[in-house]
Amino acid sequence: MNCKLSIVNLFCAALAVVGSTSCIRWSHTPANAAAIRSGEIWADHRGEHINAHGGGMLFHEGKYYWFGEHKGERSSAAFVGVTCYSSENLTAWKYESVALAVVKDPQSDIVEGCVLERPKVIFNEKTQKFVMYFHLELKGKGYEAARVGIAVADRVTGPYTYLKSYRPCAGFYPVNMTDAQKNSMQKPEDFEKWWTPGWVQAVSDGLFVRRDFAGGQMSRDMTLYVDDNGKAYHIYSSEENLTLHLAELSDDYLSHTGKYIRIAPGGHNEAPAIFKKDGKYFMITSGCTGWEPNAARLFSADSLFGRWTQHPNPCVGADSALTYHSQSTYILPIHGIKNAFIFMADRWTPKHPIDARYVWLPIDFESDLPVIKWVDEWDLNVFDTGGQTPPLQNDYHLVWADEFDTDGAPNPEFWSYEIGFTRNEELQWYQSGNANIHKGILTIEGKKENIINTNYDKTSKDWKKSRKFARYSSASIKTVGKKEFLYGRVEVRAKIPVASGAWPAIWTLGNAMPWPSCGEIDIMEYYRIGDVPHILANAAWQDRRRTVWDSEKIPFAHFTNRDPQWTDKFHIWRMDWDEQAIRLYLDDELLNETLLRNTQTDAPNPFMQPHYILLNLAIGQNGGVPDDAAFPLLYEVDYVRVYQK
Repeated sequence: MNCKLSIVNLFCAALAVVGSTSCIRWSHTPANAAAIRSGEIWADHRGEHINAHGGGMLFHEGKYYWFGEHKGERSSAAFVGVTCYSSENLTAWKYESVALAVVKDPQSDIVEGCVLERPKVIFNEKTQKFVMYFHLELKGKGYEAARVGIAVADRVTGPYTYLKSYRPCAGFYPVNMTDAQKNSMQKPEDFEKWWTPGWVQAVSDGLFVRRDFAGGQMSRDMTLYVDDNGKAYHIYSSEENLTLHLAELSDDYLSHTGKYIRIAPGGHNEAPAIFKKDGKYFMITSGCTGWEPNAARLFSADSLFGRWTQHPNPCVGADSALTYHSQSTYILPIHGIKNAFIFMADRWTPKHPIDARYVWLPIDFESDLPVIKWVDEWDLNVFDTGGQTPPLQNDYHLVWADEFDTDGAPNPEFWSYEIGFTRNEELQWYQSGNANIHKGILTIEGKKENIINTNYDKTSKDWKKSRKFARYSSASIKTVGKKEFLYGRVEVRAKIPVASGAWPAIWTLGNAMPWPSCGEIDIMEYYRIGDVPHILANAAWQDRRRTVWDSEKIPFAHFTNRDPQWTDKFHIWRMDWDEQAIRLYLDDELLNETLLRNTQTDAPNPFMQPHYILLNLAIGQNGGVPDDAAFPLLYEVDYVRVYQK
């Protein structure tokens, strides 16, 4: 396809001359960018064909990160390294970086010109590190090295630091290999010819496992899988590509424990991709026919180290015997939609590697087994969302954000402060000094300190005046009169304090009429009900002189039972608001939905007017009795973003 001449094109062409890298650039993106159309050009935000082949995906903090091999015009060898792209919706992709770059040092395992394939990245919750595994072949040595390479980074987009490469599980036998197989004296040199019945049986009995026992098992096409309990596994083609191995990784994900099994011995499988549905594990693989496509293969097991059973080809229909002219690379679970998976595959073009295309297809289930059918064009609406919504769609665009990137006080162009005692007979005195930004994080700090009430009146019965002192201080900031919005998506990434006494909130108020006629939307509240912590998602308005609450009160244990480290992490609270409804989410889980037809009163509908945003940390009242030993309380906010259609 013709492309526009530009500095970028000239740079890419110059690099192509030396065979190191290239890019294909188009002057436009596909007409329907919100749809997935397999086998076509997929352009990134620069208009260049995405160069992330044999890749894998990591969902992290609201975004998908796609890691893959950078290929050149004439070579599939690694002259650039592993690239990284990001997306919030799986169709609009931003080029992020060369996450792991090859080097010029000829003594390095990852010197430019080596073979670096099938990169996959996982996140270690304990170490807070991003860990990359890949198949590595040493430069100039064909495919004889058969190593796994490992790199690590502090940021999802890198740069990743190369650590080491080796053959896994040296000195260990598979747990499902019998003593007779371990002790067999047969050796590869005993066979003059391969593929004879006797040789095939010997391979099945561990011929190459024994050969490679001391130096480690061969590791080629591979993937990674992190189970629900945080344990990670490396699945790779081994034994001259004849047998798959599934191996357990150490707790830091940086090495193998030595515990592994063989799957389909002698079956000649590569390109493994694994996922889990309803407690059952599924794996889709490919036969070994070089760059030529073949029929996909399906395996299942009730446990990772259990018995894996092979099933018929999961692909059906025309070209299913060739996996629609592609080869598996990864199975992507869609975040926030239960039992929604995408089959990711590559359509290789060895004569023009950079032009290799991508095949992504939704996975259906029939008789509890995965089924893959060709679809010319599709989007995430093909999945049964079960009351949830797919990730951010292309018809949203960012209209305002505060990333809190400048140290000091919050930006006065965006935020103002509440001062003093304000509402609900809470214990804190709001003041500006308790809200500060440092290293990209806004911190609202709750302190235990005595503050003189400047409005004190000992004769007053008003609680705001009758208290001589406040025993605690905090901050409440708001965008009133500065940033106000009618409809859209509000997204806040934050880490909240959960000690007794804490009452953090993310909320909005209408910019006209007094409360509750103005309407209130509580995107997030955390407080105690009967001394039991809860997360709340609410809307409130006035109807015939009474306040109406549409509230969802979710016990905090709902979240911490699934993730015991929940309180130590940032989470994403989101509101999707349009003319029909207000929907409130936490980490893409729908918590509450308020239909605007139910909020119509004699007065103007409070949720059909602009609202402003508030962030505050209250103390006491619904927060419970303060635990003084827990102070200071820190409510940390990474960003506030507003999107509109």
